[in-house]
Amino acid sequence: MKFKEITTQGAPYERGLSYGQQCQKEIGVSIQVYGNLFKELKGLSWEDARKISEFYLSKTRDFAPAYAEEMQGIADGAKVDLLDIAALNARTEIMFAQLEAQECTTLSLLPPATAGGKVLAAQNWDFYRELRDSMVILHVHQEGKPNFVTVTEAGMIGGIGMNDQGIGVLLNALTADVSCQGIPLRTRMRAMLDSETIYEAYSLGSEKPTTVGHLVATHKDALTIAFEMDSNTVETMLPEDGVWAHTNHYVGPKMYQAHDANPRGSTYIRLQRIQALIKESYGKITKETVMDMLRDHAGYPYALCTHENPKDPVTSQYVTNYGIIMDLTEGCFYLAPGNPCESEFEKYEV
Repeated sequence: MKFKEITTQGAPYERGLSYGQQCQKEIGVSIQVYGNLFKELKGLSWEDARKISEFYLSKTRDFAPAYAEEMQGIADGAKVDLLDIAALNARTEIMFAQLEAQECTTLSLLPPATAGGKVLAAQNWDFYRELRDSMVILHVHQEGKPNFVTVTEAGMIGGIGMNDQGIGVLLNALTADVSCQGIPLRTRMRAMLDSETIYEAYSLGSEKPTTVGHLVATHKDALTIAFEMDSNTVETMLPEDGVWAHTNHYVGPKMYQAHDANPRGSTYIRLQRIQALIKESYGKITKETVMDMLRDHAGYPYALCTHENPKDPVTSQYVTNYGIIMDLTEGCFYLAPGNPCESEFEKYEV
């Protein structure tokens, strides 16, 4: 398995147009899969989702008009409607706020936890297997802002990735009993990738009105800042002794008290396991160590390297769709498509 890799450049609309043209097939997969998910998980038709996305498109346009221009370019290039692309970019807000989030394990590792002073940001991205056919490695070259690369479902303007200023961005879905009425997560992640400093990445990522989720910004200067959000609050957290790890439940003191525990036990299993693995190799962690962590099967199938359990309802059958390790010291990343236990990590440049 290998994800499509593309590069876009120029003005926002031109970048989007190129993106849409190069990924028309993959964008079609994104629309089809998310259309099915919206129906199965929320009882929403694709047209319902499109209508809901108008609100989030307006939030994106108010926050950064250029992002809406880029989304229009993507739509035109893929020969779909702007609201189709808006619905993809608001998929978290449409789908996840009041559901059982169980998506991803993230970790940022700084000195003294790492060997040789390395700064590493990594995660496994866990979701539905069908989305593997929509994945794209998107390199964005732009004037006046950092160049960046993101690994994402086709059609989305932001996601997990890193830029040429040494900033890496990670994501966990979270569950809250409130609706999402703020700037969409994908818009926030794009703004973080467009940032020149970790200060700017944090400020833009946490800007109100908020949504629901956990985001992490890590910088090559051995700095990490993480923040959990619900629709009213941002709780900011910092690494301890060079380590930050997170799964799919709120851990900030205020947020933990405000929200019910996640009923999916896998989030607690994965957090316990990644913390134990980090402790075992503390002070000696390399990218190879992290590769082994992302392949770990303790608690199988609900492990760091997640596999479907056929006994679960179809809507709960998650799988790791890729593992990524960003070496922010060197300015490169390593990607294993599919389950990391079944593939090799390949090196990529920004």
